[in-house]
Formats: sequence, structure tokens, C-alpha cells
Amino acid sequence: MRYKMIISYDGAYFYGYQRQKSKITVQEEIEKCLTLIFKQPVEIKSAGRTDAKVHAIGQVAHFDSEQVIPLSQLKKAMNKILKPHIYIKEIEIVDDSFHARYDAIKKEYRYYISTNEYDPLKSQYIYFYPYKIDIETIKNTLLYFIGTKDFESLSKGHDKENTVRTIYSFDVNENNGTYEFSIVGDGFLRNMVRIIIALILKVNENKLTINDINKIIEARDRTKAPWTAPAEGLYLYKIYYNNK
Repeated sequence: MRYKMIISYDGAYFYGYQRQKSKITVQEEIEKCLTLIFKQPVEIKSAGRTDAKVHAIGQVAHFDSEQVIPLSQLKKAMNKILKPHIYIKEIEIVDDSFHARYDAIKKEYRYYISTNEYDPLKSQYIYFYPYKIDIETIKNTLLYFIGTKDFESLSKGHDKENTVRTIYSFDVNENNGTYEFSIVGDGFLRNMVRIIIALILKVNENKLTINDINKIIEARDRTKAPWTAPAEGLYLYKIYYNNK
């Protein structure tokens, strides 16, 4: 029997999502929780990994078990164990053919920037940017990332897989000095969203031009884009599936 979960978590308290030796991770904490409840080892498969300090609102994962536990009871038991930094938002039984990663058709990330006065109580959840933002320049820059492109220049550099990705939409909205960037694509390379945000901010600071963006992408060379925005502002917002 296959269980599907939608998970939110506060990445500030973890060394990323993926299980690591001698590190506290989201995957390990959830697997420990499930192993305790089901009284046997449980391994979960997720839609993707997030790095240390990156948050999630709609991470998706699945696991298999022959045991049947009422879903409301299971959700309640998991959240009691996992609180306060991980929360199971939804849990359901799905077809055994479902795979959280391979069945995903789109992913949405959001990145938050504040130009307001620095607040140490919010510093783990938003990037406090020390410059003014030219919103029209930013909006024009976003357009250069949309479409199907080889984003090798915009990855951490260790991706051996195909580096071609499609960005379906990229938007920014401002509310009282807080800027919300929303990017939707068929997938993202490691650090890709944070590198994109860093490039956009370099354009805003007149350290790059909009035309430089195409040149950097076409170069397929990470050294042409050596900047990465802080992890604290990034959220895995939603995973999309067919008919979901």
C-alpha cells in the first residue's frame, strides 16, 4: 500500500532534506517517525531535495507499508512526533504506480526578499536586501529565463544529468517592501533558483545588463555566474501532478 504525503518544514533547523550521516535532516526525521509508528523500517521517496536552510510549503513524498492505519489517525500521530519544525499537511493512499519524483510534471519555488529594516527575528525566512529594487527592470529581466534552455551555467556544477530545463512562468509581486518571486518549471538544477535570483539582483545593481543574461546562459559555464542568493529566502512551494 502506498501513502502520499504533502509536507511543510522549517529548513532553518535542518541540514537539508536528504538523509546525511551525522546530520539532522528532514528525511531522517520523517523516516524515524514512521518507523516508530509502523514498528518497522520505513523509507520515503520525495519529489526533490532541498538544501540546508531552504524551506518547504508543499514538499511531496511517498512510502509503502502493508499496514493500514486510518489516515486521520496517522496524520495526527506523525504531527505529534514531528512538531514543531515539520508538519504533515495531507496524507492519502494512492495507486502503487505513483512516484513522488518521477510523476511530477512541474515544480514551483518562491523566493522572498525584503528591502525593509533588518529584523533578526525574520532573518532565517527572508533575504534582507540592502539596496532599492527597480521593479520594472526586475520584471523585464525575469522574461529572459522563461522557455526551454540549457541552464548548465546556472547550476552548482556537479549535475551529470541533462541540464536542459523549461521555465513556464516567472513573476514578482511587491507588498510593503517585501518581494515575492514565483518560478514554475519542469524541474530545477541544484542551486538553480538561487543563482537566478542572484543574477537578477546583479542586474538591479547595474553590475550586469539584461543582455548579459542570455550570454551567461549560452556560455554553459558556471564561472560566468558565480553568485548564489542566500538559502533563507527560498521555499519549495508546490509540486504539480496530472489531474492534481
